[in-house]
Amino acid sequence: MIYYEKIGRKRIKVPKYITDAKRIETSIKRGKLWLRKMAMKYGLWENFGRNVVLAINDKFIDISSYTNEMNRNRKKLKEFDEWCLTFSGYNY
Repeated sequence: MIYYEKIGRKRIKVPKYITDAKRIETSIKRGKLWLRKMAMKYGLWENFGRNVVLAINDKFIDISSYTNEMNRNRKKLKEFDEWCLTFSGYNY
């Protein structure tokens, strides 16, 4: 599935290299880097990072699995989602 970040009137495609990683930590790291670059270029926007979180969620989270590994992945994704919600441009 293709995800787009809507920035004002622009729609920017979430890069595929973010979800191409084998580990969720790598995807989150790449997502943070990409979002920082977009924030420097376009400023902050409503629902900042929401579609990056959804793309990573679709790739790494299995809704029917509640193993320890999957629960750790859910926790990491929730922390990334919180980072996106509280990002102000100063909290790197």
